[in-house]
Amino acid sequence: MIRILLADDYLPFRQVLKDFLETANPRLKVVAQASNGRDALLLLESDPVDVALIDIRMPIMDGLELCRCIRQGWGEDVGIITYTGLNSPRLTAQALQSGADLHFVKPFELFSLRNAVVKLGDSRKVAAVSVG
Repeated sequence: MIRILLADDYLPFRQVLKDFLETANPRLKVVAQASNGRDALLLLESDPVDVALIDIRMPIMDGLELCRCIRQGWGEDVGIITYTGLNSPRLTAQALQSGADLHFVKPFELFSLRNAVVKLGDSRKVAAVSVG
């Protein structure tokens, strides 16, 4: 099973992503959801995940800061995919510099997202198995 954290301040979009991912691949399980980066960090401390899907624009702590915090606290153990509705090369570069493995711009193809989650999740599980 690939354990997923969804961090997005828009609940209906989180629900769409959760429903799609869990239906599209039975190995994918959304185990934590947060509406801001601070809450996402609290969830990560108590329940580790393989992949975090993070909206860039959130209140309290945005997705860029959340990426930096995840990299500082968990290193490469967590795969990070960020997304936003703003098609900005500068924002994409900032997301990748902040620690994201991949960055998507809305509207994006959900099957491409699913494939990216599976690939990142599998790579994190292989690393965890070889280390442990």
